Amino acid sequence: MARLTVELDDSQALAWRLQRHCLSRPGARSVKAAVCRVVALRGWPMDLAELAVAVRRSAPTPGELTAALSAGDVIRSYAFRGGSYVFTPEVGAVLLSVHTAPRSWEKERFQRQAGFELADWEPFRAAMQEILEPEPLTRREIADRLADIPALRGLADAATGSGADALYKPLHWWGDICFGPERDGQATFRRLRDDPAWPGLPDLDDAGRAAIELYLGAYGPATVANLHYWLAEGLAAPRRRVMQWLNELGDDVSEVTVGDITGYVCTKDLDDIAAAEPSEQVRLLPGFDPWLLGPGTADTRLLAAQRRSVGTRGANLVLRGGVVSGVWRRRRDEVTVSWFDEAGLVPRDELETEARRVVGVDVTVNSRPSE
Repeated sequence: MARLTVELDDSQALAWRLQRHCLSRPGARSVKAAVCRVVALRGWPMDLAELAVAVRRSAPTPGELTAALSAGDVIRSYAFRGGSYVFTPEVGAVLLSVHTAPRSWEKERFQRQAGFELADWEPFRAAMQEILEPEPLTRREIADRLADIPALRGLADAATGSGADALYKPLHWWGDICFGPERDGQATFRRLRDDPAWPGLPDLDDAGRAAIELYLGAYGPATVANLHYWLAEGLAAPRRRVMQWLNELGDDVSEVTVGDITGYVCTKDLDDIAAAEPSEQVRLLPGFDPWLLGPGTADTRLLAAQRRSVGTRGANLVLRGGVVSGVWRRRRDEVTVSWFDEAGLVPRDELETEARRVVGVDVTVNSRPSE
């Protein structure tokens, strides 16, 4: 790894990151491009995921993320912290491969939770490919079909019970299946393995190195804590392996100092970060936006420690210069902004302009100091 004594300030680093996220100048040319810029996007609730894409596009259309999922431009799978996330097939293959590192499905506790035995896996995988061949199915429909297979009849209850997701998640991590379109408010699963857009899982160590490069390209400069939050806590990769992958990247990654924090960036991005113009732009983001979930709500460069609950509960965020400076909510045609006291004067004109862009109607922004 290159040990470069490069010093960057927070405002430059955040300005570059805003550019990477298509937030300084929203202009992602497609849903796929917007999702690719943030690496992975939380896939539920869908209305927040749709808005996370829309705020990065210059001319979004309603429901375009759902349409992109139906077209297969992006996929939705179980990934970080067991939740559903949206990514491109290429990026998904990398991240899901990393998720196989701990081989969680082999652990007794996991098997007990999901109601299966290890010997069930291969027959279950094969059966799921046949079951889902005609069309995507709901959990209940899958369970009904399992009940018709004598050797797998014992999994029918597990396929819809409280531990059902533990039964399906490894199939997502292996790239066998992913989420299909919702039907009557019910989630469905579809086959992924034979999707022409699916590249298959790469080698684990290749995937680990690629995952770090993807992350640094969207969220750099990133600390070791950020990397562990993303890959170890998020995808269950062993911490020692994360550090191994980081070291194996060699000169492709550079160590930098940002204020009093040591972080890492892709070496190819150094010049662009150093040249970034600090920005005081105001942006309205939905709750659970990757801008904050990518680095984590504990990253005080983005969110003050005393405000962490704002991020964890999924409040809609107000950014100024990339820093969370307030929260917002919409009621009918009115946006109400709660501006943090410590963020300084309320940029009322900028907030009104941004609210019109994001909400799509002419609104009045009522700003009030946060409590």
